[in-house]
Amino acid sequence: MKLKNTISEKITLDRNIDWLFEFTQDFTKRKKWDKQTLEIGFLDDHIELKKGAKVYTKSIEGIRMDTEYLTFDTPNEISIQMLNKSPVFKNFIGIWNYISIENDKTILKITYKFNLRFPYNIISKIVFQKTHKNILKKLEFLENYLLKLNNEECSKMGCKK
Repeated sequence: MKLKNTISEKITLDRNIDWLFEFTQDFTKRKKWDKQTLEIGFLDDHIELKKGAKVYTKSIEGIRMDTEYLTFDTPNEISIQMLNKSPVFKNFIGIWNYISIENDKTILKITYKFNLRFPYNIISKIVFQKTHKNILKKLEFLENYLLKLNNEECSKMGCKK
């Protein structure tokens, strides 16, 4: 399957790669920081995240996506493929890459690859803009939540900001 469209964004976060991977892949924690995700959980008899695990998410807009993990390479990458029919996407793959850099900093890169259904392929520019905005918002929610955590941790420890 050839996916014609790709949108990608990245952010550098002041967190260790192992910690960030575990934090962002934890469903309970994800619901705290990812304000775009209303519900997230396992499908079928799956109970842990790994290659082949099936998961559903429901966005705050009411859109449900059933997915299967194509990769679960701790702490470097996860990728998921959409399983259910979507009114917008014919095919959809999401990839989260984690890249460790100096001093416990990690780059998180989110990439979406997809093909659009008719009539959305006619208004692809609008779909691209909305999808790009969603990626940026997700990264912003994560960054803001981690800054809040840092401030709370600092307050408890009495450190100077």
